[in-house]
Amino acid sequence: MRLLGILNKNDTEEFLVENEGKIFIDKSPNNKFDNYELIKNRDKFIGNSEKKGKGVFNFRYGPVSAGVGQAGVFNIKTYGERILSVSIDPSYKKRNIEQLMINKTPKDALRLAESVCGNFAFSHSLAFSRAIENIYGLDTDENTKRIRVIALELERIYNHIYVITRLSKGAAQNVLTSHLEWLFEESLRTNKLFSSERFLKNFNSIGAVNFSNSNNIDTIKERIKILEEKFGELYQHSLKSWNFIDRIYKTASLTSKQAISIGLTGPSLRATGIGDDLRKNEDIYENFKAIIRTTGDALARMEVRAYEILHSCDIILTQLDKLQDETLKHHKKEQKNGAGVGYCESPSGIVAYYVELKNNLVDYVYISTPSVFGYKAFADSFVGYIFTDFSFALDSFGINFADCAR
Repeated sequence: MRLLGILNKNDTEEFLVENEGKIFIDKSPNNKFDNYELIKNRDKFIGNSEKKGKGVFNFRYGPVSAGVGQAGVFNIKTYGERILSVSIDPSYKKRNIEQLMINKTPKDALRLAESVCGNFAFSHSLAFSRAIENIYGLDTDENTKRIRVIALELERIYNHIYVITRLSKGAAQNVLTSHLEWLFEESLRTNKLFSSERFLKNFNSIGAVNFSNSNNIDTIKERIKILEEKFGELYQHSLKSWNFIDRIYKTASLTSKQAISIGLTGPSLRATGIGDDLRKNEDIYENFKAIIRTTGDALARMEVRAYEILHSCDIILTQLDKLQDETLKHHKKEQKNGAGVGYCESPSGIVAYYVELKNNLVDYVYISTPSVFGYKAFADSFVGYIFTDFSFALDSFGINFADCAR
């Protein structure tokens, strides 16, 4: 059983937990969770115990820096070379989106869910809409499910390419980086052909999807085939560059025991040898098999993402072949009170929403995001390394402050 969130309602704690691919509310779990304090203090700080002693000083990196794309602070304790501890302040990116959703209609709150994190816009949208659909008792049709799978895998592809591009750029692999940046742009263009929006926003809705680009399916198939071929060639070529591999091999290593204790999910967990992936529990994926590695370092995390890109291409092609020409209809929604949980496997791990409705307006929201656990994993795995390893360690987790701070 994995703890994903702590709900505070009327001075009482309830727990958002995952067990065997199902996520639900447990009011009195028997387990004592190692990551309780991490989740409890997720808006204040994320990291490990500060080290003190003669010669130890705090190297404050951020909130604005050349090496990190979003505002946030890393308090790094060191005596000049080796990293002793890391404490992360994500509050600079805090927007109180959960609070902004209160008293909004599900339709309006859905747009806020998409704005939590641009890179994971569709994942957040899907998890939120599934929570509302559970409250309404809606079961989406097979075509809608297939279109959502395609969008989720398109999102996975461009995010994984972005992570590998960052690692390549950090190692000064300029030619490889240029090719990967081209593939990243091509993937965004494919997103637009599919959903009419490069980052897959304004595409998903409660109980349905706004899909009107069926005429582009053949073009999308060809683009996915080319992307799969080109990325495969680039990746195999990258593995021959020892200058690149040496920078990420055994960098920021994490054991499976550490990963489980943190509550880590997604590719970073699967890189430690644990094959947890929510997609295994969705019949629409048809015989899905998670990709794993065992060494738990930055190289393993890159390898998992690389092979997931190739796997996602195959998933998309399979789902495109099975799409029907039928017009997707929006379900009628009754005014209703109730509570529901929705979730999905985002590019960097589990995104989960707990939502309560009162008179068909949002009355309470809790959002669990993978970056909270990813930053803790980074902080723990970075101890003992030196600052020149910073970008390789951080980028390999595929996390960002927007997703973490909400």
